[in-house]
Amino acid sequence: MLRSLRLITLTLLLSATLCPAATVTVSAAISLKESLTEIGKFYNHQSGDEVKVNVGASGQLMDQIKNGAPVDLFISASPTQVDELQKAGLTVDGTRRVVAYNQLVLITPPGSTTITQFADLTNDSVKRIAVGKPGAVPAGDYALQVFDHLHIAPQVNAKLVYGANVRQVLDYVRRGEVDAGIVYSTDAATAGDTIRLIIQAPADSHKPIEYVGVAIKGCNDATAKFLDFLSSDDAQRILKSHGFAVVQALPKTTH
Repeated sequence: MLRSLRLITLTLLLSATLCPAATVTVSAAISLKESLTEIGKFYNHQSGDEVKVNVGASGQLMDQIKNGAPVDLFISASPTQVDELQKAGLTVDGTRRVVAYNQLVLITPPGSTTITQFADLTNDSVKRIAVGKPGAVPAGDYALQVFDHLHIAPQVNAKLVYGANVRQVLDYVRRGEVDAGIVYSTDAATAGDTIRLIIQAPADSHKPIEYVGVAIKGCNDATAKFLDFLSSDDAQRILKSHGFAVVQALPKTTH
């Protein structure tokens, strides 16, 4: 009996040595915080691999990767940052893919009743409008595209207050520090009744909001497996439950 227990223990030790659990470090747009945390826990339970999630503004995370941050997988809220990393030769060929989509919405503090559409942002009563910092926060870039499309940019540009990321924009609105803000619909959903959802930006008023994932050079072998998992029914179901528009039938990575 004792010998059998020793054999079982030895077998388990050998298995752990030959197939150790891996850790995939993911830098992702902050709007993915809740969904990626849930996906990571699900994946860990299923595969044994740990998913370590670091969130922030897509532009800030891109700069960290350029400066040598130890990242296996990058997921941006815009293709622009992935394009830059590809041009810099920092990504793994054949791993780029869209993992989800989002929408842009106009929000106000809960007690506000004067803003019912984007055009109302031009009113003299509206003094401060929060958006993400353009160039660093994709939501800010999308917001500027909406203003241009609706021909209200000249009237609102002087009112803009820039947030370091989309969640900071959300906080500005929640605390009543601004009259309105523009965030993703998924971020607005996390705020409950602490904000007032006004209207979704017209789909043709900005570029498609694509969350683009790509493996970073030097990543471990577990990265491609997790990136493939993001295309699975389980991962897409979790993304959908958090309000993201999902993608279907994505190809597996070649890495």
